[in-house]
Amino acid sequence: MSSTPGFPSSRPSVSFWLQHTRNSPLLGHRTTQNLPVKSDVTIVGSGLSGVATAYFLLTAEPEDRRPSSVTLFEAREACDGATARNGGHCRPDCYRDYKYYKDDFGREQALKIIQNEMDTLNLTEEIIAKEGIDCDFWRGHTYDIPMDIASAEHLAAAYAEFAADGGPVHGIITPILDPAQAREQTRCPAATAAYKTPAGSLFPRKLVLHLLALCIEKHGLNFQSNTPVRRVVSTSDGWLVETDRGAVETQKVVYATNAFTATLLPEFIGHIWPFKGQCSAIVPPDAYAGKGMLRETYALGNGEYLIQRPADGIMIYGGQRRSVPVERLLGNTDDESTIAEMTKALNDSLPRYLDGFDQESLAEGEGMVHVWSGIMGYTTEGVPYVGELHDKPGAFICAGHHGHGMARIMTCARGLAQLIQGDSWEATGLPECFQPTQKRLARPAKAVVHNIGKQDIIGQGQGWEA
Repeated sequence: MSSTPGFPSSRPSVSFWLQHTRNSPLLGHRTTQNLPVKSDVTIVGSGLSGVATAYFLLTAEPEDRRPSSVTLFEAREACDGATARNGGHCRPDCYRDYKYYKDDFGREQALKIIQNEMDTLNLTEEIIAKEGIDCDFWRGHTYDIPMDIASAEHLAAAYAEFAADGGPVHGIITPILDPAQAREQTRCPAATAAYKTPAGSLFPRKLVLHLLALCIEKHGLNFQSNTPVRRVVSTSDGWLVETDRGAVETQKVVYATNAFTATLLPEFIGHIWPFKGQCSAIVPPDAYAGKGMLRETYALGNGEYLIQRPADGIMIYGGQRRSVPVERLLGNTDDESTIAEMTKALNDSLPRYLDGFDQESLAEGEGMVHVWSGIMGYTTEGVPYVGELHDKPGAFICAGHHGHGMARIMTCARGLAQLIQGDSWEATGLPECFQPTQKRLARPAKAVVHNIGKQDIIGQGQGWEA
């Protein structure tokens, strides 16, 4: 990727989550008709990263830690990017990618990355309960389900190395190594093993809209939708955030821009990569309705993910990136359209994966009822950038969540708010390797795509290499 990703498209596809929140009063919302002249903190992006950062800033205790004014800009509607297009899966990685992190950052940091994801699930649950947020939150368990011997061996090795290095496994990870038992428990005829770990699911856009409304109504957040930020310029007093509707002087600016970060921060070209994904909503057959509903969420095959919503029984199923050449996905910022081959793969695969999911016997109205696309922000090492930019005092970032934001963002946003308020990195509890250091940005430009049993490194330098 040798050029910037540009700006979000103006007519994106409408996800399941967007379809079912068309009644939100925050659509088209602008707190003030004119932009404020000045703001203590200005945030770019109204997904979970931007809104959660605003929430933690504006609800900090004691109150004198709170900024007196916070402005939040969004290029489209409130929460209309990656957060509103994901799979609704808050699924900590409890061991699976440990080796990749260890190879990049060492044992201590790798253990911290894994622990941070469990901390994020716990914090997400805590905030939802504290604020009384109706977002269909469910907490239970998930299965990693390898579908061949090589994938089973890869997960077994990952588990063994994690446990040997002192990673917490007892009472957290349940390996099911007998294929027959794995098939029976998961209802997946092709399962060669299974690993059961904690996870949650939720309606992601409802979570963000609730937090956003709370910040506006109770804490004075100035939210400006449909106002893309075109440029951020350094000034003697901080930063000038420029939009098509005017500019705001700000002491501190936060980039919660994920896949689109390099448009405003070109130093992230080749370090945060747009990556197009697809997801679908499925009305299940009788075998997976009522008492037959799945009681766990799933990670299936080659990077697919599946939840069944307790609220209505709808299955949310995404992935199937291997159905097309990766070059069609990496660097792709088009969330207006879907890719026919990926749609077909999503439609055809569940009957192969799940026992009793018979495509031929589906009634009218059952099966895939909707499919949409979204743009993730992949990074070189598979971890996000969180913190103050090393060469830009007063500029902060929370972006590049590598398609795994629901398991990372809440703690990252809380930590970022602490940094903005002047706390040390140690106070945040976040892994040090998340910091946007000069050393990280000096690494060779590439994108890493993790997958069960395989790690793709693509996009070396200026071209594409598989």
